[in-house]
Amino acid sequence: MSKITIKLELDGQQAQHYLQWLTSQYELTMADIWYSDRYRNTPSEQRGAKVLQDLPYLAGICRTRSILKKQLAANILERAQ
Repeated sequence: MSKITIKLELDGQQAQHYLQWLTSQYELTMADIWYSDRYRNTPSEQRGAKVLQDLPYLAGICRTRSILKKQLAANILERAQ
């Protein structure tokens, strides 16, 4: 599958709120799925990776959160200098 790149420009407040929303979606979905019958017999140390492998949209949310956190941290460092 080919990769897709999205360029998105947000102000700081929008970025913070978007990160909060992404985090809530990730946490709610993961909590819902973590103890489901589908993953009951998957060892807990392998469960997160298995869930992300099985649910590409959740992996996308996870990756977007990670990149957004890095961008926000870099922005904070820039402003501090």
